[in-house]
Amino acid sequence: MIDPEGTKTIEGGDGGGIEPTASEVARDLQIVEESIKDEKVKKDLQDIISKISRGSVQERSHHILTENLKSFATNLGSSVHFSLGQTKQIIKTIIVLWKTPSIAKHVMKKVYNEDIGDATDVPNDVKNMDEKAIEIYSKALKDGVEEIKNIRLMVLGMFGVGKTSLVNNMIKDFRDKNIVPQSTEGIDLHRCQLMENGDWCLDDEHKLTKYQSRFKKGYSEITIPPLSNMSVRDDSDIKLMKDNHVASNIPVTQSDTRSLETIAKSVKEHIEQEIVRTVLPIVEVQTIRQQDIKQVSLKSKTNTTVSVWDFAGQTLYYSTHQFFLNKRSIYLVLMDMTKGLDDPVKEDDEASGIWCGLMKDCKYLEVFKFWLNAIHMYSGHQSSTEKMKPSIILVGTRKDEMTGNNDEKEMKSDKYFQEALRRAFGEGSPILQHIHKRKFLVDNLSKGDPVFNQLRMEILGLAQKQDYWGEKSPLRWIPLEKKLDALRDEQKQLLKMEDIEQANESNAHPLAVDELKLFLEIQHKHGNILYFNTDTLKNLIVLAPQWIIQAFKRFITHIMHTNPLNLDAWNDYMDLAILKHEVFTEIMDSSEKTISDNRDDVIKYMEHLDVMAKPLKLEEVKEAECTAADHQTEEDKTEPVVHGHTKYLDFHIVPCRLKKPPPPISKFTSRPEPFRNTQVLCFVFCEKFMPPSFFHRLVAVCIRTWPISKAENKNQLYNGLAVFVLRPAYTLTIWYEDHIIYARISSCSKKHVSDIDVTLCQDVRHTLRISLLNFIGQSVENPRTATAFEEYIQCPSMQTFSHNKGIL
Repeated sequence: MIDPEGTKTIEGGDGGGIEPTASEVARDLQIVEESIKDEKVKKDLQDIISKISRGSVQERSHHILTENLKSFATNLGSSVHFSLGQTKQIIKTIIVLWKTPSIAKHVMKKVYNEDIGDATDVPNDVKNMDEKAIEIYSKALKDGVEEIKNIRLMVLGMFGVGKTSLVNNMIKDFRDKNIVPQSTEGIDLHRCQLMENGDWCLDDEHKLTKYQSRFKKGYSEITIPPLSNMSVRDDSDIKLMKDNHVASNIPVTQSDTRSLETIAKSVKEHIEQEIVRTVLPIVEVQTIRQQDIKQVSLKSKTNTTVSVWDFAGQTLYYSTHQFFLNKRSIYLVLMDMTKGLDDPVKEDDEASGIWCGLMKDCKYLEVFKFWLNAIHMYSGHQSSTEKMKPSIILVGTRKDEMTGNNDEKEMKSDKYFQEALRRAFGEGSPILQHIHKRKFLVDNLSKGDPVFNQLRMEILGLAQKQDYWGEKSPLRWIPLEKKLDALRDEQKQLLKMEDIEQANESNAHPLAVDELKLFLEIQHKHGNILYFNTDTLKNLIVLAPQWIIQAFKRFITHIMHTNPLNLDAWNDYMDLAILKHEVFTEIMDSSEKTISDNRDDVIKYMEHLDVMAKPLKLEEVKEAECTAADHQTEEDKTEPVVHGHTKYLDFHIVPCRLKKPPPPISKFTSRPEPFRNTQVLCFVFCEKFMPPSFFHRLVAVCIRTWPISKAENKNQLYNGLAVFVLRPAYTLTIWYEDHIIYARISSCSKKHVSDIDVTLCQDVRHTLRISLLNFIGQSVENPRTATAFEEYIQCPSMQTFSHNKGIL
């Protein structure tokens, strides 16, 4: 037990022992801090201590403790900067900080002069970022807050199941226009407003009213000091402000260091802005006249927005879902009630299936299982100890084609889903916690059926129970959101950072550079944009997420009317997944203008997302055949070949297009003498589910990291297996089956060495593991989960590899 003041030791805590005081913990940590000479190490340690302390005070989610303990042990605790005694002391300190929030608050204030407070208004998305982001967000909230109430609805299911028809029946504008649904290409995104009667209406006609209402509600909760208490230069400032109104997105607070004259001048410069002119009356009334605000919005509209994402069902799109499925969503998973669970799924598009998610001719039960597994993995729940809340509603379609009366149809639908869940998942599976208890059965031909209103109400009820409902967002971010909406209306899909900066600067109160970056990162986490803060992509923003799907699709589907002069290059692409410049040019020339005009940026995104990779070329290493005699002089190298001076070949390889099956797998995985092999390393994914795109992306990482091994002058790249040259006479083979990725290093060195170099093995394992964590990190919320997969080795005594056998 710890004294809240942190000034003395008290006996009788957990188990009756004696705990250190807050002062003692702070003093010990200061001693360690002062002993660190490396500023980067000091900063990394502060970051870990800060995250632990904030987690202790604010969130109490144990994955924060485990992830940061692991981070310390991996990156700092085993380094030369800490002795064994210091490492033990820091670990003890971390445990005490976690167990006792009062000590955590005291230590952060004493050692780092940082008041971590409670930060209850900061969303978990921000809490999981660095301390600078938390500070920026907290400061922004002080200038005005709005509660975010947005339903992000993801409509999922196989092609032809009726997703678009269902969406049309849920949205009033589409019902009234009696729109005939077309097959969805990628994703259709509809932004709606929730009306008081529970219906959904497209918000295109009411955007100004929506933003005006958001300002009004946010300002109504701000306490404005009387004008007599405000610090102003003289009465002329007040007059100037009244004459020119007040900045639409700047509540005047005591903490505002700018003079009213400066504010008024800024507003005058932006007076013609639509959003400024619309919101000025509200702000003027709130800050100057202190009178009641008049209602200016539609009577039937609420402040809740609904974003409806209608996903294409073809399996070729499955590799892109990790960028859109997240924990901030409600899901509708649709199944055709006229299809049996064991009926085969047929697709007309031969380019889909085996490459992008499911095997060709799979059964409907496998499709159902795939969707629920994908939601579980991409929703981030595996990285958190918090209790899952149901977010998936199961919906049966084709009610009109079922036999029996309504009650009998409902009973059949309920039994259908019960059987699907029983067969797909074992008892106690965490995936079952996602499923909402009420299922729905719809007839999309009856648009007036009350079931659609019931479904809308059920979706609202689920959303209101989620942790993210009602999160606090800075009021001053609204104008930039408005600008992004306006750019979308102009059909802008890919923006340069200068476009965003220009939009920001055109606002009366532009965000500072760091706050603008945080704004973009939060918009990315919420799925509204794609923004990757890397050296290559930090100056690009995908405003319409559908753009990335359309770009990806161009490299997967068949391209018509190709130039016969490029026939050989096209054959290489179709047969070997080798993408040469002339083929890339033809693909871009036949694409939509927004893609073809940005072809250089398309390459950057496809490389970043590991859709394609340029093969590595090492000038000092010849083609590595394990039987080549001239490798002997190189066998004593201790560094992997990737550490040399490298350059890349002038073409890409697209791993998800690899179609050729490998030779008998034992040829690669159980090589006889004179080969020496490591044990088989196994990355076993939890819930027996791994998106095949993970393996394709891992192949792309390996392609740019190590040279591709060749046999008979052909790349050893196959559908499901790939071989790479680590150094002369050393090769890495990776392959996968079901939910397990395997890796094994082999050597045919003529030197009589009992074991393969340990350093080499560690480097390879680290590269593979970190890459897989990165893939998951792009599909779940930080901190990245360590439980999405577990690492094993296969029993060393096994002479022949066997899938999922002898795993230790």
